[in-house]
Amino acid sequence: MQLPDHGANPTYFVEALGLQMKENSIDFSVNTNPLGPPSFIKENWLSYFSEIEKYPDPKAMVLKEIIAKQNDVDLNQVVVGNGAAEIIFLLAHVFREKHVLIVEPTFSEYRQACENHFCRVDSITLSPETNWALQPDMISKKLQSSDLVFICNPNNPTGVQYRKELLEKIIKEAKLANVVVVIDEAFFDFSLHQESVVPLLHQYDNLVVLRSVTKMYAIAGIRLGYALSSEKLVSSITRWQHPWNTNQLAQQIGSRCLLDLQFAKNTARYIAEERNRLKRKLVELEYSISPSSVNYYLLKEKSEDRDLLGLLTYLIEHQIIPRHTYNFQGLEGKYIRLAIKEQDENDKLLKVLESWKAKC
Repeated sequence: MQLPDHGANPTYFVEALGLQMKENSIDFSVNTNPLGPPSFIKENWLSYFSEIEKYPDPKAMVLKEIIAKQNDVDLNQVVVGNGAAEIIFLLAHVFREKHVLIVEPTFSEYRQACENHFCRVDSITLSPETNWALQPDMISKKLQSSDLVFICNPNNPTGVQYRKELLEKIIKEAKLANVVVVIDEAFFDFSLHQESVVPLLHQYDNLVVLRSVTKMYAIAGIRLGYALSSEKLVSSITRWQHPWNTNQLAQQIGSRCLLDLQFAKNTARYIAEERNRLKRKLVELEYSISPSSVNYYLLKEKSEDRDLLGLLTYLIEHQIIPRHTYNFQGLEGKYIRLAIKEQDENDKLLKVLESWKAKC
């Protein structure tokens, strides 16, 4: 059974399971903003039409200036990508054939990118028994044999957020060992308690911070992400970028999205309230969920430790598309990942999960 590596694009997932997509299915595998894009995009959509005739700014200067100002870094510390995924693959190219350490379970694209560039990949697997807590000592033991470390914070798929002080300890120790640390903050703005490591860029030139614009602003179709790092590392990354990597719509819409700070704050509040409501209901139904701080979470049957293919199939048959976890190291299909959606959609999920319990 060859399942897709990502959420979203649910048709491929359903077909790979030998099932048929039900009409009006809800995609709980995609973890972009459930409230949709900012209203200005729809309101001004016709004005963006003329932009498709233009070549984009190859340096994306307007966008970079906004990013640099918001994060208190220099322009030469910013690299803009066709989604954060492009930058992940560029990093893998920069560290081609080197030793890479990945904290897992986590976003599968780190490993894919590194293996595609013949890196020697090692990993540290976090445990549900410790609430997926990050243990700096586990990383310390492997730093001397590493060149690059990937840490996702808040982590995908658990949603667990690591303390800034803990991450700084790792970054500091890595600097002494001449190791670069990538902190992927693609979902940090969905958390009410944001502790970005971006301020540490002023102290540590071995730090790379990844960010996504497409997740919070629900513009995945036009692809936009960025990274912040030292001038030296940014130069190494951008050297391998192809011309016009970031399209005109992404630059225009992305620039305005980043200025809409209230939209992000309102979303984070909604996510926190709805996540807490869902957690209470799911615990009542005797499901176990990861201690997420963002817009998705892992779900497991509390009293069981088994493959959830049966539940996956049941959900799909009842118009709910979950995210499988067969390609997350340490999960092996014993969990499913679910996004937080709008309240009526979440209520439908709860009803289906309740009926699964009654069936079992």
